[in-house]
Amino acid sequence: MLQSFYTGNSGLNANKQWLSVVSDNIANVNTTGFKKERVQFSDLIASSMTSYAVSGAPKNKEIGGGVYFSGTVKDFSQGSFKSTNQPLSLALDGDGFFMVRNPNENITYYTRDGDFRLDGNGDIINPNGMKLLGWRLDEEGHIAGEIGKLTIPNADNPKVTEHVKFEDPTNLDSSVDMITTSFNPADSTTYSYINTLTTYDSLGTAHTLKNFYLKIGINSWRVYTQLDDRTIFYEAQDPADPTKKILYAGLQLNFNGKGELTNVDYFERMEDSMKKSAQTINEDNDTGAYSINNALPVVPGTIFISQVTKGGTTTNVRWNDDGQGNIIDIETGEQKGTIDYATGTVKLIGAANDGYGSTNSSITVDFYSQHKFKETSDGTYTYPGGSIPKNSLYIYMYDNDNNETNEIVNAPITDDGNGNLIDNEGNTVGTVNYTNGTITFTDANYLDGDSQDAIFAVVQQHAPNPSDIKTAAIDYNSKESRFLNDGANNTALHFDMTKITQLDSDFIFYSKQDGAAKGDLMNTSITDDGVIKATYTNGQIREVGRLAIATFKDKEVLTRKGDNLYIPNQQTFTPIIIPGGVINKIRGGMLEMSNVDVSKEFINLITAQRAYQANAKTITTSDQVLQTTMDIKR
Repeated sequence: MLQSFYTGNSGLNANKQWLSVVSDNIANVNTTGFKKERVQFSDLIASSMTSYAVSGAPKNKEIGGGVYFSGTVKDFSQGSFKSTNQPLSLALDGDGFFMVRNPNENITYYTRDGDFRLDGNGDIINPNGMKLLGWRLDEEGHIAGEIGKLTIPNADNPKVTEHVKFEDPTNLDSSVDMITTSFNPADSTTYSYINTLTTYDSLGTAHTLKNFYLKIGINSWRVYTQLDDRTIFYEAQDPADPTKKILYAGLQLNFNGKGELTNVDYFERMEDSMKKSAQTINEDNDTGAYSINNALPVVPGTIFISQVTKGGTTTNVRWNDDGQGNIIDIETGEQKGTIDYATGTVKLIGAANDGYGSTNSSITVDFYSQHKFKETSDGTYTYPGGSIPKNSLYIYMYDNDNNETNEIVNAPITDDGNGNLIDNEGNTVGTVNYTNGTITFTDANYLDGDSQDAIFAVVQQHAPNPSDIKTAAIDYNSKESRFLNDGANNTALHFDMTKITQLDSDFIFYSKQDGAAKGDLMNTSITDDGVIKATYTNGQIREVGRLAIATFKDKEVLTRKGDNLYIPNQQTFTPIIIPGGVINKIRGGMLEMSNVDVSKEFINLITAQRAYQANAKTITTSDQVLQTTMDIKR
């Protein structure tokens, strides 16, 4: 009889525990990432005896001793999502746990609660200051290093521009007219197109890169490049001396009949003799004009005036040409004059008719001369660089009387490697001496009885790789530039021109460069596969990290530690750690709600209550029976 009291009491205790679990579930109905639990009951045995009949059949006599609360089972089913509009609010859609680490204890915890934010150091933390774990990504977006705290840099350091890549649908219109005059960036009739692109030096300073395109023949284009106010030369290895680098003023792009780029040539080799340094040029009869190159053209963006003399008084100055035909004071930006690149004539403002003649007024100037040079005798010219490599000579202008008119009958004229000059129709029109650079015309079209004519003759070199056309190192410490003098590291540019086409369609320009100014963190976002993207004020979007997700073969051995955290007990196997998005999706701007179903918990609540009442009733009933038994002796 007394056993029934203990049996009923066990039911009271077990259902009381159930009520506690149901209460805990209901209490956490609004807890982010909470996973409900259900109870497990096990029966108790008071006595158990088995006997056997004569026939051998077993007879069991088993009396239960009630029930006990054997444990809880976690329900890791998916919870619903709610939007927060906070980019670092994260929800796991699928299996797994976020990994967070307490920096003070160096203990890793696991959680479904994705309520994260940035601290002052850029670390991603939960409300308790624990660090979210994952992998750092390199510049290519690949995982680099071991798992650690995820940090979003508050600033994006400047990156120097090193590569410029032309992309589809960049196109040069094949139907435009050919350019027959020498290139002058101040005169838009001397080039076909211009495009500009912003590049950056190692300090993050922006510069304007300009490419000028000149159609010079069927399927042939020439390219000249400027950066801010200076011309940029291209650099190639000397075929005759691998240890030597050669500078070229531009490029020549050659296309096939389908408009595809077939090859690129370095164009206009800049010979040492073409660099003019500290040239003293007298004023032309008090006209304010200075002919710095004997009425021959100069390379735009290479002029630097260091001294101006008036009436015998010399003043040190820092003036240059801006690549657009203006003489500019580098220190103040004030315009001091103009330059006619075709004739090499500098005109200074206020210098005309100031009373100082050619003997009392001069300038000291550095510059590069172009490849136009005059006859030494009728039909005979001497290349300024001396020797000429075979199969490299390219004559694209014959200027009778040096008046900027191209009078080549079948342009261009090239050498055949055997010492002959060949025009565009295969006619032999002269000879070339490769050793001393003497060019001699024998065709009557280039002989007129005087020695006043001039030609544009350049040496070109094939570029072996159109995807990597390299400039000379850009001097960001130049005393001759108003803009390229901020002290940044000298850097060369590499051009990829393989995607440029030449079709009968409008000119269009599209390119990418890999540099950037300094940027400050503007916002963050998380992709479905757990990649953390940081957007900066410089327009750059950086993939800075990727979430690490842990999963367990047996989740039931995870123990709750409060604050929505779990930790493996000592029997748990090592978790399987994988990048986000492999077995789940990461939902940014959302939180996973508790998976508690209130209606079901109310049913459990009622059931537990009734079970408790019923067990209490067994106790009172047993008491009444016991009391009746005691009353028998009365």
